Amino acid sequence: MHVYNISFQIAPTLQSQWVEWMKNKLIPIIESTGCFDDHKFYELAVDVDQAPTYTLQLFAPTSEILAKFQEELSPSIMEELANTWGDQCFHFITTMQIVN
Repeated sequence: MHVYNISFQIAPTLQSQWVEWMKNKLIPIIESTGCFDDHKFYELAVDVDQAPTYTLQLFAPTSEILAKFQEELSPSIMEELANTWGDQCFHFITTMQIVN
């Protein structure tokens, strides 16, 4: 199993609006690609003076499917994020492989 992990920091004043957008817009778009078997959406515990931080973990059954998503589908999805939230939402992507 391979994990596509997107970490986000969001402007505090937009937090609740952004979370709803993630649940109702971005996550359904990603799910509609058929590349992932499951996802988990987490809010990280951070210090009071830090920006709200979230992570979205998407579980792909094979490296080939993950590669297809990264190369063909992810750019337009990340463009949707940038066009909607601009510099109010910083994000970065990591990939992992489940070991056990």
